[in-house]
Amino acid sequence: MKVSRVEWVDVVDAQDRVIGVAERARVRRENLRHRASYILVLDEAERVLVQRRTLGKDFCPGMLDACAGGVVTQGEQMEPSARRELAEELGIREVALQAFGTFYAEGEGYRVWGGLFSCCYQGPLQLQAEEVSEVHWMSLAEIAARADEFTPDSLLAIATWQARRQE
Repeated sequence: MKVSRVEWVDVVDAQDRVIGVAERARVRRENLRHRASYILVLDEAERVLVQRRTLGKDFCPGMLDACAGGVVTQGEQMEPSARRELAEELGIREVALQAFGTFYAEGEGYRVWGGLFSCCYQGPLQLQAEEVSEVHWMSLAEIAARADEFTPDSLLAIATWQARRQE
């Protein structure tokens, strides 16, 4: 028997200041503003490791996602969240992360302050069966051509990463 545990999440305001705490399910249900980590996993050719989200996901089930990552839990900082998510979703550990600051994303069903990172990795993967159904390496052009299949926040993360790495 699987025991579900409550996941607590910091609720933040428009300036990314913590204004409260709520259960993850309530954050999703009421579209409360929160934080999430976004990690672009790249290979030597700068292809992006793209995930297909499982149908059981509470946000954009079954869609493609250009980023590893997820909701930052109560009191957690962005980089530890990014490292935890990489390990949980893909089995990637002890990799150098490059930080690209935060960005704000808002659309239907999401209002989130994202912490943006990238890493280079081409080793073995261990997919989290509950969250990731498959992965593929895709070029930025391939992602752009199939943009309607991707989570909107991950497309914004890519655009932000592209702009900031040129700075």
